Amino acid sequence: MSENTAVTQSEINAPSKTGGKKVIFAASFGNALEFFDFGIYNFFVIYISVLFFPPSSDPNLALLLAFATFGVSFIMRPLGGILIGAYADRRGRKPAMILTIS
Repeated sequence: MSENTAVTQSEINAPSKTGGKKVIFAASFGNALEFFDFGIYNFFVIYISVLFFPPSSDPNLALLLAFATFGVSFIMRPLGGILIGAYADRRGRKPAMILTIS
């Protein structure tokens, strides 16, 4: 094997500088999009509470139920990440993505 085609172990383990920036940007963009989603939900929570939780006797109960739904999402997101992450480690990314979409 010639010296031009030989790849050293340090070249294989060296992280690429552009790849790290792309990963940081993608993660930051995804996090910002998620907080935007939560912010929109909070902005429209009054309308959501009236539409999905009709107030029977106490109008504040519908608002509390809508906020409770919002709170459950903060609990389920890490739990889903743990469960789907473990599934993805065993089966692969594609079956995990198909599972989450379905």
